[in-house]
Amino acid sequence: MNKLTDEQIRLRLQEGRNYKRLYAELKVMFDEVVKEHKQCPKLLAEQQQIIETLKVRVGELETMVFGKRRKPPTGHYLPDLPKPEVLPRNKDSYRRPIPPASAITNEEPVLLESTCQCGGKFKEITTHERYVEDIPLPDLTEDYRAHLVTKYVIKRGVCSSCGQVTAAKDLGGQTTTLGPTIRLLICHLVTVVGLSYAQIIQLVSGLYQLHLTDGEIAGVLNKQHKKWLPAYAKLRADVRASPVKHYDETPWKIVEADNSGYAWIAVAEGSPTTVFHLATSRGAPHAKKLHGNSNGIHITDNYGPYRNLSGQQQLCWAHPYRHIRDLRYNENLPKENLPYVTRWYESFAGIYQDLKTYLDEPYDLTARQKQSNELWQRLQSLAGQKPPRSGEPAKLTKLKAQILRADQDRWLTCLSANTPCDNNRAERDLRKLVLKRK
Repeated sequence: MNKLTDEQIRLRLQEGRNYKRLYAELKVMFDEVVKEHKQCPKLLAEQQQIIETLKVRVGELETMVFGKRRKPPTGHYLPDLPKPEVLPRNKDSYRRPIPPASAITNEEPVLLESTCQCGGKFKEITTHERYVEDIPLPDLTEDYRAHLVTKYVIKRGVCSSCGQVTAAKDLGGQTTTLGPTIRLLICHLVTVVGLSYAQIIQLVSGLYQLHLTDGEIAGVLNKQHKKWLPAYAKLRADVRASPVKHYDETPWKIVEADNSGYAWIAVAEGSPTTVFHLATSRGAPHAKKLHGNSNGIHITDNYGPYRNLSGQQQLCWAHPYRHIRDLRYNENLPKENLPYVTRWYESFAGIYQDLKTYLDEPYDLTARQKQSNELWQRLQSLAGQKPPRSGEPAKLTKLKAQILRADQDRWLTCLSANTPCDNNRAERDLRKLVLKRK
């Protein structure tokens, strides 16, 4: 066996020292991996909890926006039952049934004239029956009954001279119809009270023992709609003629029928006049159709279709204020963004509060112009701030861009023209449709 040289011994000792040093480093890395591995179940549990929390929040938001997709379980087991057989419907099932004789409260004969327009006599005279179901006005009706049925006995004949068939009353349509009072009540309950079809059916049935269907309610509204079109056109003209008006729209459909469920609203400032318009979309043509070529000031949010309308636009301050406020108090806001977002929110809230204070002061055009310039400089300075090193939420970046995109007139015309600085009036009136949809 050959003896190792001094150089070989030195090299082997150096390798041993290297192995010892590498072992120590690998041991530290191994211990860290083992420690992280032990923490993995805890981290996974925390992440799973976050995921579940977000799922719940998404579900709550979907319920708020789209309504309940399915009914919650009752806790009782229900077996799967076969679907009932759907029987075909005949034409009579779509018509109101003829009231029984015991339900008739009044009978009115409708007689023919003694002669035809040509002077001839009537022959082959027949009798036809029509029924009108209605409700009384309690304070004006003697011997009050909740449900009135009037039977009309109508004479119909053929002229012996010209052969023209004539009836003393129009025999077209259904045999049994609804009277004018119940029709007006339906319109009142829908348009003023804001009840749903199901609520109207339940109310009328409980108070008057009168059964209605969804189709009948829709038919009454459609017929009344045609009668009210001239009045609607006048209301729209009154809003357009107003020097200050508010506009808003729903981002979702109020109704699904005919794909015309997006609601637009126009409100005259200082007047109870409000006009609604159902459209197929939220596009600019519908905003222009509602606005027409009217001048004056229109107060809106920063939605694109309102920017090119005729007249002067005043942007709503309540919208950006709510956006930054909600961001400031969002529980999911990263902690590193919270200080900057808080300062930005407080600065914007201060500008908004000063604006409302100026609007409450006695009107002075010179003072208002100085106030407008001072607020505009503060707003531009705030919106032009560069984000800190920690960054800023995308929502705040978008809000800054929206503020800088509009000029001083769009933000502060309210001071010089002495108009509201928010669009709350239109939102309050539009909320009636939102509640009705829900």
